[in-house]
Amino acid sequence: MGQYESPESAYLAFLNTFNARDLDGWAGVNSYPHARVSAAPQGSSVHWRPPTRVFANAEEYVAAPIWDELEATGWVHSVSTPPQVVQASDVKAHIAGGWTRYDADESAMASNRVVYVATKSEDGWGLQGQLKLDSFVEGQDYSDEERAGMAAVEGVMTALAAGDVETWLTTFHYPLTMLAGPGEVQMVDDAEMMRGQYGPWCAEGLPISHETVIVQAGKHGANVAQTLTRGDASVQQLFLVGERDGVWKPVAVSVVV
Repeated sequence: MGQYESPESAYLAFLNTFNARDLDGWAGVNSYPHARVSAAPQGSSVHWRPPTRVFANAEEYVAAPIWDELEATGWVHSVSTPPQVVQASDVKAHIAGGWTRYDADESAMASNRVVYVATKSEDGWGLQGQLKLDSFVEGQDYSDEERAGMAAVEGVMTALAAGDVETWLTTFHYPLTMLAGPGEVQMVDDAEMMRGQYGPWCAEGLPISHETVIVQAGKHGANVAQTLTRGDASVQQLFLVGERDGVWKPVAVSVVV
């Protein structure tokens, strides 16, 4: 689906249709399969759903609308943060954004920060994924969490540069969600699956250099953007780093193609 003229217009339509309780329109903002990945651990008090969900189609996405649950908390509407495109190609963009929920008195109830993965099909732009902190509070200092997110990505890079497959496999939390080109969403269930699909690629041990920056951070996670040069190839990619039992590792990776 996804029929918007730009990544930003798809991003803004996501909450506009949500605030309108427009179920079909809300599902139509997405491209499918559609991934929603949370940095917060399973059972965390900051959210009540599985950390990773992949919806094959719009029918799956609308099967469990959440308006009744939200309205029961006093929610009336949400407001988007201004979209910021942090990485992009002609067919894919990473948009740093988020939202704040408000009640009938226009009091802020909760906020979140999310990187929305937008992709372009022949019909237009839609949202292929949401990489969510689910642990963000406005005004909090997340310097320690930013450092933890950066260190987790640096660990991935160190093992990759060495061609150390065994260590590299341990630098991720599983299941790991991977987003590539339009329509390409892959779930890597465990280290053995990762080894079978990407172990030979890591083992090449090519020289690398990278520029890595924090995009967003919260109590349980960080979105970390990177430009990586490996051998003769350069890519832009973004890691959602999540905290699980005190350990920070990527739970999702999205590569701009």
